[in-house]
Amino acid sequence: MRLILLFLLVLSISCDNDNCDLNHYPSAPYGTADDTIYGDNYVRYLYVCYTSSYNKVVTYEIVGDCWEMYVDDNYNINC
Repeated sequence: MRLILLFLLVLSISCDNDNCDLNHYPSAPYGTADDTIYGDNYVRYLYVCYTSSYNKVVTYEIVGDCWEMYVDDNYNINC
């Protein structure tokens, strides 16, 4: 039981500072993106035909004091 609590504590502490440097945009999570759009409070990475029929869109937005990541898979008939 103590091991589980210790693991959860270490996990929560290590995750607190991920993507909290607002002076720099987060890097592309899946390697070099096919298209990148930078905004004042967001960055969007597009991976065309990431899987057999889908594009992967990764968007980071500033939420509070950190970057928050959102991932969408969009169907692409051209893949």
